[in-house]
Amino acid sequence: MFFASKQQRAGFTLVELLVVIAIIGILIALLLPAVLPAVQAARRAHCANNLKQIAVALHGYNTALGSFPPGGITEGPCCSTLSGTSWAISILPYVEQQSLYDHYDMESYNEDPVNEAVRQTLLILA
Repeated sequence: MFFASKQQRAGFTLVELLVVIAIIGILIALLLPAVLPAVQAARRAHCANNLKQIAVALHGYNTALGSFPPGGITEGPCCSTLSGTSWAISILPYVEQQSLYDHYDMESYNEDPVNEAVRQTLLILA
């Protein structure tokens, strides 16, 4: 008579691992549609908050100086001449960016290299 020795193996078989990975994939696929609306709502809230901060900054500028900032300043036709400051530069102190505003040279054109660092700075409003 032939007796097979039974050996105890620790670990999982390849089939067991594939089944577990498939189950995790299905659970993630079911969870994803529930998470996406929350992500979109967070993006909308962030955008609305940025717009609110810009509106508060414009109101602060208006309160301090008695008028709203200029949309843009040019000394000639719209698109073919160099431009001066704009509303986005003018409200920097009111969005807590006084140091960035101080680096902007009001005597130079917006397109001048001296203003390039300020012009290209990406602001993330908190």
